[in-house]
Amino acid sequence: MPHIDILNVIVRWMHIVGAVIAVGGAIFAAFVLLPAVHPIPQEARPSFLEAIRKGYARLVMIAVTLLVLSGFFNYIRNEMPAHKGQGAYHALMSVKILFAFIVFFLASALTGRSPAFEKFRQRRKRYLTLNILLAFTILALGAVLRAFPDTAP
Repeated sequence: MPHIDILNVIVRWMHIVGAVIAVGGAIFAAFVLLPAVHPIPQEARPSFLEAIRKGYARLVMIAVTLLVLSGFFNYIRNEMPAHKGQGAYHALMSVKILFAFIVFFLASALTGRSPAFEKFRQRRKRYLTLNILLAFTILALGAVLRAFPDTAP
């Protein structure tokens, strides 16, 4: 039986859980929650949205934490050595990481309370849609990166 690296299994699981929470939450918010808010009377919306924001903000923090920790661990421990000398691989990974940090920023801006990002929250649908598109692009980049052959022996 081949050796299974339990730490790698746990870290991969953390990464998948973080992605499911982040992407699933954004899709639910954009296509289910926001349309369901419209029938709520205007005066009741702020308290309803604040209650949703509190719970969703915790999930965003959990997702970002899981993704950052597991992503950097996996890249440094596994992917850098396995793809040594593959400039295209590392360039695509850099784009993936950049897009991930944009997703983290937007998710945090949308779920935060800072007045500096109120304009983001006023246009939730637009920024949730952008976040979803970036998340799907990140998933596509991950699929492409997974197809690169290892250079490590």
